[in-house]
Amino acid sequence: MYNKNLKFLNYSNLEVSLFILIVSTLGSFMQISGASWDITSHLLNQPDSFFTPSHAMLYTGIGLIAISAGVGSYLLRRKKIKQYNSISLSFKLLIIGSFLSLIAGPLDYLWHQSFGLDGLLSPTHITLATGMLINSVAVFIGLYAVMNNISYRKTLAKFFLIPCLCSLWFTSIWYV
Repeated sequence: MYNKNLKFLNYSNLEVSLFILIVSTLGSFMQISGASWDITSHLLNQPDSFFTPSHAMLYTGIGLIAISAGVGSYLLRRKKIKQYNSISLSFKLLIIGSFLSLIAGPLDYLWHQSFGLDGLLSPTHITLATGMLINSVAVFIGLYAVMNNISYRKTLAKFFLIPCLCSLWFTSIWYV
């Protein structure tokens, strides 16, 4: 008997990887949008705490990427995507970038509690920016690899390369 709830498990590993990378693209776009908003608040010397809408947007994006990294980690452990080196690299980079971004969050909270309004070059912001840059690169590598290895849904992969490249471009500029 066919179980409709298990339909996701019947998709090919490339389709699952594409779905994971689409979620990561959305997360990457949200995190750089939230970071840009936060930077603008810092530059305007607005009263700052950790619990701001810009931080919520930033860490929601990081959360989406962390979930994607977790599913990618599962695929890596189960050797479901071993034959696709670029996709494996993408998921490994997502794990590293997510880890850096996730540890930057609590550290940034402590930094705000200790120092209040912080500068853009605080250690926590540098850690966060490094994680964001690694995540942006990872999503691009993964989407490009899926697009080159999949014969169907190629248009979907190409479509999501646009916000992916926007995030990568903007994160790279911000990082420099």
